[in-house]
This record gives sequence, C-alpha cells and structure tokens, in this order.
Amino acid sequence: MDAFVSLRLLCIIITLSFLHLTTSQLLGSLTSPDGKFLIQATISNPTQEKIGILNWNNIFDPITRFPYSLIIRDDRGYHIPFATTYAMRAGMRLSDFHILAPGVNYTRRYDLRSMVRGVPNGLHGNITVGLPGGFKGIPLGAYQWTVPVAAFVTTLTAVSPSFGDYEAAGLQDITLAARRLHLQLGRTEFNDDSRASAADTDPLEGIKVGPKDCNNKDERKYIHDALYDAGVYANALSLAANDEKSRLFANFFLSPARQTVKEIASLAQSAIKGQGSRVTVYCTDDANICASNPRVLGHSTTRSWLGDPQIVICPGALKLPRALPPCAKRPGKEIGATASRVMLHLILTLNTVVTDTLAGNVYGSGACQLLKNSRIMETAKNPDSYAQLAIAQWHYGLGGLPYQGPPCAPRLGIVPRIQ
Repeated sequence: MDAFVSLRLLCIIITLSFLHLTTSQLLGSLTSPDGKFLIQATISNPTQEKIGILNWNNIFDPITRFPYSLIIRDDRGYHIPFATTYAMRAGMRLSDFHILAPGVNYTRRYDLRSMVRGVPNGLHGNITVGLPGGFKGIPLGAYQWTVPVAAFVTTLTAVSPSFGDYEAAGLQDITLAARRLHLQLGRTEFNDDSRASAADTDPLEGIKVGPKDCNNKDERKYIHDALYDAGVYANALSLAANDEKSRLFANFFLSPARQTVKEIASLAQSAIKGQGSRVTVYCTDDANICASNPRVLGHSTTRSWLGDPQIVICPGALKLPRALPPCAKRPGKEIGATASRVMLHLILTLNTVVTDTLAGNVYGSGACQLLKNSRIMETAKNPDSYAQLAIAQWHYGLGGLPYQGPPCAPRLGIVPRIQ
C-alpha cells in the first residue's frame, strides 16, 4: 500500500529577547512500509537553523518504548486504546531536547501489533493513525539560547526535587498540521496475534500495591500515603469541576472541558477506591527506566496484551514529602513538588483508568494556565492541568474532607504558585 502523508510544521519562533521574529518550518511524513502494520514517522528540518524539541513522552523520547502521543482511531472515528509508556521527570536539561539540525531527518518505526490493545467491535479493517497536534520546543539557531538557570535546576539530592519551569525555559508551541494515515488491517492477522489481557479478565480491583513489592516499611508507607492523598486530590478536582462559579477552574480549563474534567475526576476517584480497572503499583523497575535517567520520578505503562497496567515509583520520588494541609502556606509562597502530586499525575496518564490518552507534558501552575489558550493541544489532554487544579482547590481549603476548617482562597481566585 502506498501511504504517504505530507505534513508541514509551522513554528513562529520568537527569541527569548523578543527582539526578532522568525518563521521556521519542519516537514514530515507518515508512511507504512508494509501497507499493514508498520508505521514510519519521519520529520526533517529544511530551515537554516537548529530547532530543539522537548523529547518527553513523544516520538523523540529515547527512554519510552511507545509514543504516548500517537493518535489511533477506528473506522467510526473512535480512539483505539493502545500501549503507552509515560515518564514523569524532575527538572529539565539541555539533553532533554532532540536537536534537529538543518537538513537532518529523524525517523522512527513502530509495529501496530505490539501497540494496539485490541480490535474494537465494529471495526471493518480500517485504522487511522496520526501524529499529535504539536510539540514544545525552542529555537537554537543564530540566536543565543539564554535560559535562566532556575529552569533547568534538578535537585534530586535535596529533600524536594523540583520540576522544570516551562515559563522560565521559554518553550514555544510548535504546531503540526497533518492529514492522517489510513491503513487497511487484516482482521484475521490481528486475531492470530491477540491474547486476552489479564486486565480484561480479572475482576475490577482499582489501584493496588504489588503483593511482593515495596517491602521496605518506608516505601510501603510512602505508597499508601501518596495513594490516599491522590484520592483527596481527585475529590478536590471533582468539587472544582462541579462548581459552575469556580474561578480556579476557569484558570486551567475552558468551559467546554468541564464535563470531561468531571468524568476524569470521577474515574480517578473510583480507581483509587478500588472500584476501577486494575492497576499495580511497584517500587521495583523491571524496565530500568528509573535507572536510565535518575531524573525520572515515576512512570506508567499500559500494556498491549498481557499483564496489568502499572505505575512504578522511582527512587527520586521517595524524597518527596506528602501534600501540605490546606491553608498551611502564606499566599505567594511556592508549593513544592509532592509525592501526592506525582501519584495523581501518573494515575491520570493510564488510559485504562481515565479511558482516554492524556498526552501533554506541560508542568507547573503558570505554564498550565498559559496552555488553556494555547493552540498546541487541548488543555483537557494535559495530565498536570488536572493535578494543578486539584492542588489549588485543596490548598485553599475548598477540597472537602478530610479538611473541615474555613477556606482561605483570595477573593479573586488567584492560583497559588505550584512547583
């Protein structure tokens, strides 16, 4: 099958000094070498300057097996669940950017048979595959890349690792306009390779700690505390989404996303209470993702066929504290990264829990607010936007039980600064 999709990646590049305006264009293609199951993505840089693309959880990521941001739909336009690996990192480094030099191509190949978790009912052999709506990146060409040191500080040896500051780094939206690649899939070939997933056959049990894992007393307490707090955050998120007058909600999401946020908050609550799809939490990292990059705080995996979805908590995250009680910090004081935030964030990345693929990698309260009006992606696709709203709601005493004190939200609903 001759399937070729041309795409144009138009990037309005503004240097950090905002003194120059340059238009750059990336070119790419999606092809199917065998006309069936193989997908090849190629992106090239025809400009005269280098362009750096943040490689977190997308096709440029060297440590995740499956591209979290692919879009796969059936012949009716519905999303097809597929295997994903998502890594949550502390801090940013220059090494986190894939540099596309002028005239250089980047190519990656995938086999859909190892990714798609099942052929949905009603599929008649047609699958549509597409690249995401965009990436985050920054120009590296004729202009000096002067980024504040604070944007890239990684304090893994300290008590609280910090996340990357998207605003300070000056990342730009790199938008992608592309048609989709249509494939004709032989259904019998899929059935030959398919095996029942344990997650599909076992009873629903929600999120559980691995039976022979996290045996260290401190590790086990960490996991249970983080899960409890993530449940509290999920409840706070639900309260914010159900409050039509919530000023905090309006800081992170547009009104049309309200129903989606309600549903995802409810699904997260159910999973943490043991009422949703089975997810196993581990401290042992068989995939060696934690070891491959010590700045990874944790990662989630939705498997293709065998085995339950899982969350792995990395050693760096064990340094993080629990969520602070509401109203514990004065306005203007930054709320540091917490174990509770990491756990909720990773839960939201499992498409078996939230029944969608949340593929954004924008972290931080300021950046998530800017994302609301960005064209690069829907805010409802960014896991940390949910986490940021939940933390703000809880921090101001609006998150419900177990807090029973008075709220402390400022009159204008200003979002606290959250790491």
